Amino acid sequence: MKQVLSNFPSFRVLEDSDFAWLESIGQTQTYQPGTVLIEAGKSAASLYICLSGNLAVTMSPFESSQPELVTFSSGEIIGENLLLGQQGVTITVTRLAEFLVLPQGQITQKLQQDREFATRLYHLLSICLSERLRKFTRLMAARNVREGEPLRKVLLVFATLNDSDITWMVANGIAGKAVLGHTLIRQEQPVPAVYLLLEGMLGVYVSIPQDGRFVEKEVAKCVKGEILGEMCFVDGGTASATVKALENAWVLALPQKMLAAKFEADRGFAERFYHSIALILFNRYLDLLVRASLGNIHQFSVEMLSEDIEVEDELNFDFLEGTAIAGSRFEWMIQQLRR
Repeated sequence: MKQVLSNFPSFRVLEDSDFAWLESIGQTQTYQPGTVLIEAGKSAASLYICLSGNLAVTMSPFESSQPELVTFSSGEIIGENLLLGQQGVTITVTRLAEFLVLPQGQITQKLQQDREFATRLYHLLSICLSERLRKFTRLMAARNVREGEPLRKVLLVFATLNDSDITWMVANGIAGKAVLGHTLIRQEQPVPAVYLLLEGMLGVYVSIPQDGRFVEKEVAKCVKGEILGEMCFVDGGTASATVKALENAWVLALPQKMLAAKFEADRGFAERFYHSIALILFNRYLDLLVRASLGNIHQFSVEMLSEDIEVEDELNFDFLEGTAIAGSRFEWMIQQLRR
């Protein structure tokens, strides 16, 4: 099994002991086209690693009238939402497929008992979600589907980190201004840091081919509490979009090399950070799926939803359990950085 899984680039972060353990608890199973692996709104007992075949993602059980929003193939992890405590979508086999089926309960227990394994698995999930988003974001831009604001990323991250993690970020991060028009991140270029937007508004743009030329389309706006550059950090790739300041902004930069060194010295921080990144990437992916689904019903619905991202630069801390703490930590960070 190690030989099979190690052929998938995203699994490079796992170690021999991880492959051996996954093989010991998993079973290889083949599913016929039309099989629903996971159904939206229902709990599932297994995590699936696709070894061969294809799958389709829809927002509800697969029917002829239900459009495929995105497809999966070998190397994908299906059901990761179970490990992240998030709602899932319907996943249906579209071509004879083989999976390594893993009991969700045993993985959850392992995550709680083995911090090193948890760090590597959350890193793996982050890479898989990042790669999925890279493909999906450009496709959605071509369809004029804009990203919304499912949840300020800082709420998810700061609810997962602890106080000492935030203190370290304040002490070691680099706070700086991004003036109106400044390009913070450029598409297809390396991103040297993970950025936290402390104040201001940024625009996210994707360059896509259209009528024989490349056109830059705005796909999202970022406001206070947004985190940028996290995909490049987890998967080592270049930027999937360009980010520009739409007004004078204030950001905190966490250089990639500095984060990597911190991870080596503090494995607890590494686990919590990768866990939080997996959460924000999954929420972003799910938001795009919802908007793409609405777009198939009526494009005007998506346009109306897209307007909602032009919100006041204030944080609403009532979205999920633990956001009161997360909000307090974020405001404390801002106060400390102002000194």
